[in-house]
Amino acid sequence: MPGEEMHDKSLLDLLITGGMGAFLAVLFQAARAARHHASDEWDWRRFVAGLASAAAVGALAAWGLEAFNVSRELSAVIIAMCGYTGGRLLDLVEAEVPETIQAAFDGLQKRLHEGKWKQDE
Repeated sequence: MPGEEMHDKSLLDLLITGGMGAFLAVLFQAARAARHHASDEWDWRRFVAGLASAAAVGALAAWGLEAFNVSRELSAVIIAMCGYTGGRLLDLVEAEVPETIQAAFDGLQKRLHEGKWKQDE
């Protein structure tokens, strides 16, 4: 229709957004590794794993922030911080999300078992 804009993203647009988020996150993860592990023995495997986890978090953050139409400046700040904490953030989400879902289902099961639903009078 006239006056309507197309909001469909092409695969290339999604790859660019995710790629830029991943790159920014990797940059800040490398800065973190240089600060925190400067005195440690160099381990390529740990370094690459840290960069990969930061890239994954950065791409996910970039896609999520773009979906909510967050400004580029604020997105850059959030993605950079996600990159800095990349692996730890993934570990936290991996542990907390299943526990939260389980707690919700446990609460629902308890309410069903006790019959504590609000009754219409």
